[in-house]
Amino acid sequence: MPALSDVSFTVQEGERLFISGPNGAGKSSLLKAICGAVATTHGRIEVDGDVLNGRSPEAIARLGLTMVPEGREVFGTLTVEENLRVGTGIRKDKAAIETDIDGIYQSFPILGERRHANAGALSGGQQQMLAIGRGLMTNPKLMMVDEPSLGLAPNIVDQVYETLVNLQAERGLTLIIVEQSSARAARVGGRMVLLRGGHVAGDGDAAGFAESDLLKEAYFGQNQSEDAT
Repeated sequence: MPALSDVSFTVQEGERLFISGPNGAGKSSLLKAICGAVATTHGRIEVDGDVLNGRSPEAIARLGLTMVPEGREVFGTLTVEENLRVGTGIRKDKAAIETDIDGIYQSFPILGERRHANAGALSGGQQQMLAIGRGLMTNPKLMMVDEPSLGLAPNIVDQVYETLVNLQAERGLTLIIVEQSSARAARVGGRMVLLRGGHVAGDGDAAGFAESDLLKEAYFGQNQSEDAT
């Protein structure tokens, strides 16, 4: 069965776009299709004039796209710094790599403190920070983050999002974030594409979706105002 059908949207350079919707809506599949982790049989994915369809994930990464996967997926037996250096595999600028690693430690001081610790010994929040840092080490222009709040305490989620917003401003990043909590997306701010059943159910300002009937319909399968009548 196709996970996505008739999904169409545009992301502007420097924009923060949330992909939201209920479980099974196709959110993670969408990110995987963009980064080449799953094949697309129809349609066209294009970034800055480059068509991504049919390209390998490595080739897509070389175009400046990176993905932070759901569940973090750090290399538990490698140290924090070794995990960061995994993200530099497509880069040749050694001096810039060292500068960027220092920048990651400035953005996430706890990673600097634990640079020689195995990643598997980190807390969930620290692993999420490491996964984001590893993604940044590819020197991306577009970073996709899949469910950064998954399994984390609310105060840690706040910290992760605060850092993402700051990094976006500092680096001029374009962000696509899968976030099931529309309330969280509304608080952080940005644009939202709402998915339901593999289709786009809405596209607009994240804050505007917070109490909309369209959002309730996507999550609960019915228009609340119609149900009340």
